[in-house]
Amino acid sequence: MQVGNSRLGTVIKVKHFQVKKAQKELSVISIDREQQEQHLDKLERRQTNAMSEAVRTMKARAVDLQTSRAYIQSISRQITQQAAKVDEVKFQEDGKRAELLEKSQSKQMLEKLDQKRRAELEKEQERKSQRMLDVLAQRTKTGS
Repeated sequence: MQVGNSRLGTVIKVKHFQVKKAQKELSVISIDREQQEQHLDKLERRQTNAMSEAVRTMKARAVDLQTSRAYIQSISRQITQQAAKVDEVKFQEDGKRAELLEKSQSKQMLEKLDQKRRAELEKEQERKSQRMLDVLAQRTKTGS
């Protein structure tokens, strides 16, 4: 990214900063999503283990069965809550990804605009130089 003293230079720098900020925020959200998903997996494994244990101890006392059932229900509620958290974080991640895409496209558009403007300025400068050379060549021709 080459940003000079152009009028768009400051705007491009701001857009670049915004893109970097959005990338960092997306990274944080992605890490959070991964952690939430790991926690959900852990809860699901605990539920599976508790259910397997309950099936193995079918001839246990009624109190033990009630405790086991309450524990499984508790884990089921936790799984439901955790799944909702995972969905919420995924929604945030999708939103941040869309924001990052929009900011990146905006920055690229401004950079292309700046490049076109610079190219036009260069062409204009070349034309002026060529005119000067033509005038000097004309003067030397008529002066000789």
